[in-house]
Amino acid sequence: MIYDLKGNEVYKRKMDGVTDLLTEKENKIALKHTLDSWNFRNTISEKIGNANYTLQVYDNLMRVLFPFGNEMLLVVTLDNSGNPNDIIQRIQTILSGHLK
Repeated sequence: MIYDLKGNEVYKRKMDGVTDLLTEKENKIALKHTLDSWNFRNTISEKIGNANYTLQVYDNLMRVLFPFGNEMLLVVTLDNSGNPNDIIQRIQTILSGHLK
C-alpha cells in the first residue's frame, strides 16, 4: 500500500487469497500511529539521519515501511514465516531505481 504522509491512500494491492487480520477501522487507527511515528522520525532526521526503512515484527505478521519519495510511504505486510532481508533488499533496489 502507498500512503501520503497525511494518511490518504494512494495505491492499494492485496494478493489473492490473503485475508485481513484487522478490520478497516483497526487498519486506519494502526496507520495513524504508524504515520505519527514516521513523521516524528522525519522531524529529527537531521540528527539521526533519514530512515531507510522500518520493520515491525509481530507474532502473526511483519510490516515494513519504506519512504517512497519525500511525500509518500510504502507499507508492505509480510507473513513471518521467513527472513525478510531478501524482500527488503529487492524493494530497496526497485525504489532506488525509480526515484533517481
